[in-house]
Amino acid sequence: MNGLAGVSLKRKQGGKFFFPMYMTGAMEKRSIEDLELSVRAYHCLKRAGYDTIGQLTEAISSGVTLKSIRNCGITSATEIMCSLFLLQYNMLPAESQYGYLMDVVRANIGDADTSHSGRQD
Repeated sequence: MNGLAGVSLKRKQGGKFFFPMYMTGAMEKRSIEDLELSVRAYHCLKRAGYDTIGQLTEAISSGVTLKSIRNCGITSATEIMCSLFLLQYNMLPAESQYGYLMDVVRANIGDADTSHSGRQD
């Protein structure tokens, strides 16, 4: 999550990171090379037949688990999802980025965290 200046999100061991995907036509057609993945993660996706970000996000939204792809372990799966998140965040207009981040934070806060936050939106 180093792509966001001043923002540090930590993932608990075994935890999940949720974020809404808003795909535009331009994003759907972009190559998975635009995710700037490690060689292992990139090859996992290519071997599985994913050439575009649109194909990848469609598969994820239809229930395909990245860890079920050959040689795609938790580290590669996390890298892929974080890269998808950062690509989407960076493609948003500047005035929409803060609101999007707040949506992501709300989606990832557990009930225990909200009970003592003191802030209601």
